[in-house]
Amino acid sequence: MSFATMRESHEWAYSVIYNEIGNLYDGYKTTDEKIASSLVFELVRLNTLTGMKYEIFSDYENVNNRLVFMVWVKKYETENVY
Repeated sequence: MSFATMRESHEWAYSVIYNEIGNLYDGYKTTDEKIASSLVFELVRLNTLTGMKYEIFSDYENVNNRLVFMVWVKKYETENVY
């Protein structure tokens, strides 16, 4: 999936994969840099608004002369302190 504008990418990333990453999936791969950027933005925003929920990672690799962007998360382990 890819989009022509950043706004379209952001709307799709925020309404679809954003709700699934960290719950159903640990990460997401895409050839659309705009989707990956939007996803990282929203995950960082979530950590800023609600406290640190995820460690956020991103990378890219060249597969068959196409860039593939990867975004994945690791949930923070919380310890109960009594």
